[in-house]
Amino acid sequence: MAVSFSLYSRIPMPRLTYEEGDMEHSLIWFPLVGTVIGVLVCLVNIPDCMKEVPAAVRIMLSLLIPVIITGGFHIDGFMDTEDAMCSYAPVGKKLEILKDPHIGAFAVIGLVRTGLVFALAVTVIVLYSPGSADNILLFAAVFVIGRILSGLTSLFFRKARKDGMLRKETAGNRSGVIRCLLIWLLFSVCFVLYVDIGKGAVLLLAFAASAAWYRHRAYRLFGGVTGDTAGHFLVSAQTTAAAALAAVILIGSFCH
Repeated sequence: MAVSFSLYSRIPMPRLTYEEGDMEHSLIWFPLVGTVIGVLVCLVNIPDCMKEVPAAVRIMLSLLIPVIITGGFHIDGFMDTEDAMCSYAPVGKKLEILKDPHIGAFAVIGLVRTGLVFALAVTVIVLYSPGSADNILLFAAVFVIGRILSGLTSLFFRKARKDGMLRKETAGNRSGVIRCLLIWLLFSVCFVLYVDIGKGAVLLLAFAASAAWYRHRAYRLFGGVTGDTAGHFLVSAQTTAAAALAAVILIGSFCH
């Protein structure tokens, strides 16, 4: 757990002596980072005392919490992948671009585009959830499910490289890690369907479509997945799911 939070968040962890196998089990606790984000988003929007806070402030806090907790770790991978995907270079060159620490124009364009879509989705979810916690709870689950699927796709999908952090994280006791992530997924699916079976189903379909599209593009453009593409998938999948939830909320409000 300490390894996972040290890698994927800025939450202070105790200084421990890590063993070689600890990295291989870090994905088990990856969804817990999303749980922390989801809980904080709920605390900002659900309690009665927060209803007195202007909606604009709650929207900004909901957007900032994931960045503050993670330190933008996955955004870095997202931007690297955007640059590589838009390079029209051979696979080998694309993999080199993923390692390049410099930021290109396509990375900035991709981040602005995705950030605006995510901000719009959050705005709709917060504004159209007065007196009801269901939409906020579903939105909070996005951060958990996204990390569960990011872990599972990293384990199941073909790797583009024979080395790197993703290879270390997915080596060793794969079956144990997969079982734990599937348990996370089962509870998350039951949770969103219990909160609202219709909106929950749309949320899950959005994640499933994102995972299928991720596999197609990663295999075609990079020959497999990497740590950077996993970050890109997480950011993109969360944005797609949040946008799908916002669309359903808007449609429902117009129909009523």
